[in-house]
Amino acid sequence: MKRYLIISGVWLITWIGLLPCARAQVQLGENWHLTANGEFDFGYSGDYGDQIQSNHGLTLGASGTTNGYFYNPNFINFAVTPYYNQSRNDSDSQSLSDASGVNATANFFGGSHFPGTVSYHYDYNTTNLLGQPGVPNFITQGNDQGFGIGWAALFPGWPTLSVGYQQGSGNGTVAGTDLTTSSRNRVFNLHSTYNYAGFLLNGYFTRTSYDTVLPEFLSGTVADENENASANEFGFSGSRRILLNGEFHASFDRSDISSNFLAPDLQDGNTNTSFTTDTEVAGATFHPTQKFGFFVNESYISDLSGFLNEGLISSGVTPVNLGNGSHSFTGGGGLNYNFTNSLIGEIDATYYDQTYYNQNFSGTYLAGTLYYNKRVLDMFSFYGSVIDSATPETGTNNVGFLGNVNFFKRFGGWAVTGNFNYAQNVQSVLLTYTTSYYSYSANVHHRLGDRWHWTAAYNGTHSGLTNQEGTDYHSQSFSTSLNRAAFGINGFYQSSSGNSLITAAGIVPLPVTPGILPNDVIQFTGSGYGGGLSYTAFRRLSLSAAYSRSISDTLSNSIFSRNNTEVFNTQMQYHLRRIGVLAGYTRFTQGITATGFLPGTENSFFVGITRYFKFF
Repeated sequence: MKRYLIISGVWLITWIGLLPCARAQVQLGENWHLTANGEFDFGYSGDYGDQIQSNHGLTLGASGTTNGYFYNPNFINFAVTPYYNQSRNDSDSQSLSDASGVNATANFFGGSHFPGTVSYHYDYNTTNLLGQPGVPNFITQGNDQGFGIGWAALFPGWPTLSVGYQQGSGNGTVAGTDLTTSSRNRVFNLHSTYNYAGFLLNGYFTRTSYDTVLPEFLSGTVADENENASANEFGFSGSRRILLNGEFHASFDRSDISSNFLAPDLQDGNTNTSFTTDTEVAGATFHPTQKFGFFVNESYISDLSGFLNEGLISSGVTPVNLGNGSHSFTGGGGLNYNFTNSLIGEIDATYYDQTYYNQNFSGTYLAGTLYYNKRVLDMFSFYGSVIDSATPETGTNNVGFLGNVNFFKRFGGWAVTGNFNYAQNVQSVLLTYTTSYYSYSANVHHRLGDRWHWTAAYNGTHSGLTNQEGTDYHSQSFSTSLNRAAFGINGFYQSSSGNSLITAAGIVPLPVTPGILPNDVIQFTGSGYGGGLSYTAFRRLSLSAAYSRSISDTLSNSIFSRNNTEVFNTQMQYHLRRIGVLAGYTRFTQGITATGFLPGTENSFFVGITRYFKFF
């Protein structure tokens, strides 16, 4: 019976493939205009592993795109892209499982005074990464969906108004375990601009909220942890051209943040932390001559804890608390002069008055910077800055340095680029904390004979707070590729170590931020490597294979975990006009020691045919 179904499916797709092509576009009635194309695949697939039940059988998959408009493309236009049973084995999808879903967008009244847009997506049984590049990440399998709408009112000579709302949700299981993760987010925003009497004015309001369920081995608790955070932010700004070829600018922003992440008084029943922060900034720049300029600026922050948390609220966490009454005032100015078109000098001074950790600090920063943007020896360009700082309350007087060197050289069939950044004792947001870092990158490209190209790249960064241990972050990566018209091979290696936070987006690197306790973060070390190759034997036949592995150690609130993720995928495609033959195989392994589960391995394969259709 199965053999009969396979033969029938092959003959059905082949017979349809012989049908004449449809028209490029179809019109329904007088106003609807549609185009549609798609791809159907039919074949035999199976999956098996040490933690799943083996199954196999006939499968049918499909994907397509429908585009169209009503009356006029500027009036209403839309695009819908559904897909069914798509994975690495039988399509270009990056999902390890047979995922299905749809993506849709529609645009209304383009070019009018009231343009709008609507979007929606739903993904079922898809795989995602719980994590981001540069830190350990884990593969999850689950569902997600999202919806968005936006509208605007645009009239010449009147303030503009744009309104937007987006919401999304998702849930999944960490592969190889029974641990679950889920998240939900909502964002509402208003924005307006107005040009009045030479003033360029802006105003905005944004409300965001996040709800996240974290796996226990990452949250550092004995059970999955439910975290939530919300923020309201509004503000306005303005700028205007003034005398001496100058410009004045000013802005005000107020943000209200509330979160139960790392709330300090959980034992007393207080499960939330909240901050209200006002930020005011003003300044002016002047250019009385083409070569000479000067500037002044000042700023005030009513709550330093809230200010530092603003950069983390999009992740759904607020782990910084500098004590009650923390605030900051800065004021300063400087001069700049263009000695030549390539040589620019600048001197600036800044005064700080800050309160945090129930102490008041004041101090000054003096900096001198020299920029030279013309290539030296036709290879180098650079800038450098020397910074002197003094803080009477702590009795410190530091000298800092900031520098950058760029390199570029082309000779023969070689092209070499590079960059190096270095900073020592550079001021952070808080007066008594300085940061130090260095980063580097290099890229080499060489054109070999007979249309061969070789490329190699190396990148690295090291950063941390100078006077606080445990804030260091290190990462480096190397990649290389060798390509010809019909052949390509690539490989990579990367490693990283430092601190991170678990968020709605997974594990994210921890920014260099004072005030975060070591017990509140995930310490990690990790490395990964892999490679791939592709070969087009002749015009219609292509072969590809790829392998990647990541190994990491994580420590969260005394919960240690050794983690390993491996993915191997290979695929063959043969196309004859609109009919293709596909074959693919994927092997996936993931192990997380803190969960108590043995590493799980899953294998899947597909062999079948595919047919492309241009419906109309």
